[in-house]
Amino acid sequence: MRIFLLLFPAALLLSSCDNLVNGVVRDIDLPPHESQLAASLFLDSRDSNISAIVSSSKGIYDTGQSKSVSNAECVLAVGATTYNWSTMDQYERYTELLPDRFGVPTDSLVFTVNHPNFTSVSATQVFPSAPQVSLELNYGATQLDGEISDELVITLKDIPGVNQHYIISIDVHFRTALSGQDTAEYYNLYWETEYPNSTQLRGRSRKIWGNSILSVGQESALLLSEDGLDRDIKFSAATGVNPIDFAMLHEYRVKVSALSEEMYLFYKSYSAYENADGNPFAEPVVLYSNMSNNMGCFGVSTTKRFYK
Repeated sequence: MRIFLLLFPAALLLSSCDNLVNGVVRDIDLPPHESQLAASLFLDSRDSNISAIVSSSKGIYDTGQSKSVSNAECVLAVGATTYNWSTMDQYERYTELLPDRFGVPTDSLVFTVNHPNFTSVSATQVFPSAPQVSLELNYGATQLDGEISDELVITLKDIPGVNQHYIISIDVHFRTALSGQDTAEYYNLYWETEYPNSTQLRGRSRKIWGNSILSVGQESALLLSEDGLDRDIKFSAATGVNPIDFAMLHEYRVKVSALSEEMYLFYKSYSAYENADGNPFAEPVVLYSNMSNNMGCFGVSTTKRFYK
């Protein structure tokens, strides 16, 4: 009986290994990869140019970096106005300079990319309404990393019936006098808040769909949403600035961007992608796409600056 009990698990193990080997070595015929356009355009109301990135997709067994696609035609239709450009700049972006800031058109925007060797791709967007914001500054009212810090109380006003999404960054500059010409430049702040369901974004670019399409510049910014609830969003931010050190001769600039639903979903998925990068136990992250072939993203935002 003891011999049988010892042999039975061994036989079971060998049988399992045999099945495992058969499962692993069995060849799987994958269909050949058909390269597609991966096009992305992020457009803000304050932009003075339109800058799109166009690359080609890679197959699962392809090696090397995906490359930008030359000779593409980018088309942006806004009501009766059409922008058409096909010039690639030194950063391998298709860029069209504008005579002024883009603004906030009320018409839908249709972004299309054409190329003689690929199927055309497109997506549609509508600019969100401008954010409505109120600010309250409390000098030295909180702490950041154990040090005295100013507190900015930010209230994002609700627009009934609209699911609003935002990216917020805070800059500061330091005046040299109470009056006279002010030439000080603004510096982006690393700041913290305890507001739930918010995501910190850091200033860096990553290669997505073959090209660096996301860059928050050198900014530290907060991504947040109403999450489908009609309500004002109010939260406090510790700026890390000690007012005593600067005799309160400083001014804050709060940049608030209202995002389209699609742009918010992309940033949300991108943040999850960043957090999972290099973690062997993290679940794979699929980046959100609203392009017609599910590669790339077209997003728009309306930005206003507020000072305190």
